[in-house]
Amino acid sequence: MLTPRLAVFTTPTVQALLIIAVITFVGAWSPINDVLEYRSEWRVAGEFWRPVTAWIAQLNPQHWLINQWGLVLMALLLPTRLEKADWLALGWVWLASSVALAFSDYSQYAGLSGLLYGWLLWSLMRSPFYAAWLRWGIIAILTVKVGHENIPGLAGEGGNYVSEWIQADVAVLSHAWGLISGWLAIGLYSLVNAVKRVQVD
Repeated sequence: MLTPRLAVFTTPTVQALLIIAVITFVGAWSPINDVLEYRSEWRVAGEFWRPVTAWIAQLNPQHWLINQWGLVLMALLLPTRLEKADWLALGWVWLASSVALAFSDYSQYAGLSGLLYGWLLWSLMRSPFYAAWLRWGIIAILTVKVGHENIPGLAGEGGNYVSEWIQADVAVLSHAWGLISGWLAIGLYSLVNAVKRVQVD
């Protein structure tokens, strides 16, 4: 019989997030990350999977570690069992961000942080555990943060403690892709629910 403290690791949501953590940890090591990371010249050469798998690849173990904050927050926010809508939203953020990466000016990319911003937006919206004002307040803060770091001249891609820690520039544009994808998922979900309520009435 597990104690309540350990029982949290048996919920389907936490188990799914732990699987993502393990997969991305494997993606932090060569030669695995060499196969997964995005390189524009390799995509042009026919390796079309790279925009999709780049989010699994991590530059190094410390890069993997700093991205785990997002998975921890998702574990604290999401329901204990994900529904079909949750899986569709998380998959949509991954797909939309991958398409954005494929058509971006980035010559190289690896890391989970881009997806995490979209996933966190969805997790905050869906969370049954916290007051709405708190969840939407955090969503607003994340949105302002990503918007600020993508304004030229206000925040650059590097020159901060995160860049020093992961030994690479922070790809802030990928944060915007994830964030926008997350907002689109929330908007579509709200629209579908509104239509369903009208049909019931």
